[in-house]
Amino acid sequence: MIKRLGPGDDALAEEACRLFGASGDLDPSAFLNRPETVLLVAMQDDAVIGWVYGHELVHPDGEGTMLLYALDVDESHRRQGFGHELVAGFVDQARGRGCTEVWVLTDDGNEAGVATYRSAGGVRDAVDQVMFTWRLRDGRHS
Repeated sequence: MIKRLGPGDDALAEEACRLFGASGDLDPSAFLNRPETVLLVAMQDDAVIGWVYGHELVHPDGEGTMLLYALDVDESHRRQGFGHELVAGFVDQARGRGCTEVWVLTDDGNEAGVATYRSAGGVRDAVDQVMFTWRLRDGRHS
């Protein structure tokens, strides 16, 4: 089952964060209460087994696109279609918001991700991407 999380779903969001690598003090409500965010979880037997999340970006001309920021499925549940369903659900959320595009950055070394995005209807750009980042803090909560 795929479930969209929103305000009040802090416990499930925290479970997903801990399952997929977050540590320290968590405040999922800071994410869940923002209207431009989407967080979906895959559930089995009342446990989180996968997640996808991202952000709607509104461009100066008013066009909305969705950045699929992260996708992960618990190792014991991979290759069973959960990643595909999470991506498809994320794309549906973007479509429902009137976005014109969903996009994700990955690399060829992420074979599972590339296969999942392709199977969910994503089309690979013909151009090689280069990403720059500006690390503004260490990412840990103070």
